[in-house]
Amino acid sequence: MLHAGFWKRVLAHIIDSLILGFVFMIMGLIWGVIQLFGNWMPSPAETSILTDGPSAIFTMRLLGQTLLNLGASWLYYAIMESSKCRATVGKLALGIVVVDEFNQKLSFGRASARYWSKLISSIILMIGFIMTAFTAKKQALHDLIAHTYVVDKRELNYILQKQSGRGAGM
Repeated sequence: MLHAGFWKRVLAHIIDSLILGFVFMIMGLIWGVIQLFGNWMPSPAETSILTDGPSAIFTMRLLGQTLLNLGASWLYYAIMESSKCRATVGKLALGIVVVDEFNQKLSFGRASARYWSKLISSIILMIGFIMTAFTAKKQALHDLIAHTYVVDKRELNYILQKQSGRGAGM
């Protein structure tokens, strides 16, 4: 099985980041318009909790936007990688897909575990991502945790066709 290497995965991540960046920009504009024209003002109870006034309100809005972006990012990766596509748009553009140890598509739960495991890789100075370049099956830490592999789509399709053909002939 041809496992996707480090640089191919980096490029796929860049493509996905550009897509998500555009989505986040649109969501931020919508979020801003809603708050601007929604005439959102804190109630007296909220202002007593938010003793800093405008800066605390700004911080809460920023936190809300960050959580919204994190949720959208998680759903993008988990839904795309657990769909029949088995990959995000960036991975599809480079001809790679994510599979489990049986070369099957991921469940939504496993794709979610894979996504959230990326936080561990980020916390440890990106070492979990760099591992891809040095592991035998080109797995990052989040792949090892979720028991997943990123592989060449054409080769996977060839292997699956060969297996289904062998099964039909027996």
